Amino acid sequence: MKEPPVRYSENSQGDFYVENDACMRCGAPEFEAPDLIDHSKTEYEHCYFKKQPETPDELERAICAMSVSCIAGLRYGGKDEKILKRLYEEGLENECDHKPKGRFDFLKKFLK
Repeated sequence: MKEPPVRYSENSQGDFYVENDACMRCGAPEFEAPDLIDHSKTEYEHCYFKKQPETPDELERAICAMSVSCIAGLRYGGKDEKILKRLYEEGLENECDHKPKGRFDFLKKFLK
């Protein structure tokens, strides 16, 4: 299995993260989830998850932020089957560090 990407150091501990050196400062993810995502105050101005989603509404905003990321730098490193299924259904399978146990690639073809 391929190694997951390196996480940007300012990410909060948890399953959602921004990959190191994968931020173009577009501002789109922060706009979708300003309570979860911020920009570092360092010279690199890198976005990061300052807080992990805890409620269904926060989870929805985190997924929306992933879908608007310009370079697919927001990632999910967890193994929660419901979240993985949702991300696969949204076409975000390349932003997941793990594959779901089910066959969501088959389902995805019918959802387009």
